[in-house]
Amino acid sequence: MGGIRRGLVHTGLLALAVLVVLATVPWSGEHSSGLPASEQQGGIVAQPGESDTLPTPDDPTEALLRAERLLAAGSPARASRVVAPALGASDPTLRTRARLVLARAMLAGGDAAAALELAAAVARQASATRETGLALVIAGEALLARGQPDRAAEEFLAARALLPEIAPYLEYRALDPLVQAGRADEAEALVEQIVATAPLRRLAVAALEWRRARAEQRGDLPVLGATLHRLLDLATIPSYRASLLLQRGRVEQQRGNAAAARADFARAIDEAPTSPAAAQAFDELAALGAAETVPIERRAAIFFSAGRYREAVAAFTALLASDPTRAEAWYQRAIARVRAGDLVAGIEELAAMADRYPQDARTPDALVTAGTLLEWRNEPAAEALYRRVLAQYPETVAAREARFRLGLLAFARGAYDQARDLWRVEAEAGDPRAAYWYGKALAASGEPAEAREWWSRASQRDPDSFWGQRAADLLSGRTATLQQPVGSLSLDSEADVVRAWLVSRGEDLAAVRQDIDRTGAPRRALVLLDAGLREAAGWEIDAAREELRDRPVSLAVFGWLLLERGEAAYAYRIARDLATDERVPERVRARFLAPIPYPEVLVAASERFGIDPLLLAALIRQESGFEPTAVSPAGARGLTQVMPETAAALARQLGFPNWDPADAFRPQTSIVLGAAELAQRLRQFSGDLVLALASYNAGPGAVQQWLAERPTSDPDLFVAWIPYRETAEYVQRVYAGYRRYQELARLG
Repeated sequence: MGGIRRGLVHTGLLALAVLVVLATVPWSGEHSSGLPASEQQGGIVAQPGESDTLPTPDDPTEALLRAERLLAAGSPARASRVVAPALGASDPTLRTRARLVLARAMLAGGDAAAALELAAAVARQASATRETGLALVIAGEALLARGQPDRAAEEFLAARALLPEIAPYLEYRALDPLVQAGRADEAEALVEQIVATAPLRRLAVAALEWRRARAEQRGDLPVLGATLHRLLDLATIPSYRASLLLQRGRVEQQRGNAAAARADFARAIDEAPTSPAAAQAFDELAALGAAETVPIERRAAIFFSAGRYREAVAAFTALLASDPTRAEAWYQRAIARVRAGDLVAGIEELAAMADRYPQDARTPDALVTAGTLLEWRNEPAAEALYRRVLAQYPETVAAREARFRLGLLAFARGAYDQARDLWRVEAEAGDPRAAYWYGKALAASGEPAEAREWWSRASQRDPDSFWGQRAADLLSGRTATLQQPVGSLSLDSEADVVRAWLVSRGEDLAAVRQDIDRTGAPRRALVLLDAGLREAAGWEIDAAREELRDRPVSLAVFGWLLLERGEAAYAYRIARDLATDERVPERVRARFLAPIPYPEVLVAASERFGIDPLLLAALIRQESGFEPTAVSPAGARGLTQVMPETAAALARQLGFPNWDPADAFRPQTSIVLGAAELAQRLRQFSGDLVLALASYNAGPGAVQQWLAERPTSDPDLFVAWIPYRETAEYVQRVYAGYRRYQELARLG
């Protein structure tokens, strides 16, 4: 065993640490509405945004679950207080688990010394090997935090014998401490062992990536090249393979092997021509004077995918010069012009397709796209393009869109009868969007009963879509798009639904849990989560989704177990696997598809900023899929996807001390920042959800500009007019998701 098992614990200090924690448990459930600075609470530094709005549960099991959720949320100070009832539980296993959670909370809160003491005590006293192994892992993390990498590595490696199912992961965790301790040769030997014994390809790749990064840092080109070669043997994702080939080509170039470098750069482009690596590989070829080896058509696609639109325009122009019949090149060039900011030329080229390429399948879409862009500048010209689509391509999908856009133009100028005539055909054909707008035109014409009939049809045909939800709004008399909280939020609805389902099947929850714990990937995932190795747990959870695919009951319960301990992102991945699996009842699937992430933190932040927690949950689902480490292509971070500069400004406003941009990846911090930002948007737009959500996605300046150019007080017209497709889809999805959350809350 490691040094922790050999009597490093000082029981006096341990007892003092635990007593301090217990003494500060807020049994009265007092609420602190402020945002506390770094105050000491039971040896743990309270993090910005931590406040108490929920009482500590008396039930030890519930206290432990809530502490696990708070720890997953990045709220260690609250976790350390909430776990207190479980520390005195009569069940010794529950007591041990509670002490492990407390040790992890101490470590996360910055008190590595107390965490080490408590982990050491558990390692000495635990009767089960699993708990002993987990204590060693926590001790290793605490030692590492205290600047003792040599001893930390020893604890990670000692835990292997006690946690054999995750031994390769523990070896992977020991790599950096071994190097820091001057034991690089041991670390390199472990890499080979990990690759040979890894239960998943993903772990073998991670170990080789560790070696690759280290070789790159040292400038060891032979090792770097050899490692990239091995990674290519394991890699299956085209974009990842392209990035590896790009780097290997650069290594070959540094080693003076120009021919091999060119070959790798060319292969990178072939593997994934629309990936970022392909654009960089082309630049490398160009620097070597080999740009012409890439066909002009491929170059155009590379530039377009990389957002280098002016270069794409030039490449498409060259392609058309050699072959003017290439309709797809003309279309792509027009879109590239629009994205490069040359709207006039882009619109002209899109409109010209009707004459140049009248038979091409893209032409109807090109005309509708041109019309949508023209609506903001020249409505009569846009209308002419839409009518040309109806005349020239009447049976296409684009014709349906053109008819819908013509209806919007008529409705906006008060020509309700004309709008009705345009929308009737699609409404009668079953299109819920057309049915909704047909109902609006009927209502505007003074026919409320007929309008309600069509709104009812729209709601029934697609109840989960934006237009289906808006139809339900109007049927309920909700004309404005405002928050409408449904009352107090139940945090137990998911568990109640799962339990009821299992009872209806005659299933025993304990038996299903045992089945999960006996299955390789799910068992490894849960142990890794207990050890605080979340990223590795995610790899195993993805493997578990495959292992349990034909066992829907076990898969659903596994998702519930993950959600119960605060891993909403992983539970949501499982929910999406089950979304169309009729072996699981819709009421169960619906709960997993609309989970409440980090409920204790979410409710507190929502109350503080005056936001419905269900709205915040729907926003998080759309922004990040509940993944706290999410990063967008634009650089937005965390659950609520706040941009770094916005996060820094909000942190200053909220009094966050010593702001670190990495804090945006802490769920609690991201939730507070996102709630504050959304609250500002709601105040700016007088509580209008549609405008606030559009502003959250595209920025307040964009929304104000749109309203200035096309003023409207009709939220539906605003949504239909949003010029950014991404923003229009975002608003619709979050709004519809919010209403769906509300429906489930009412059922709960």
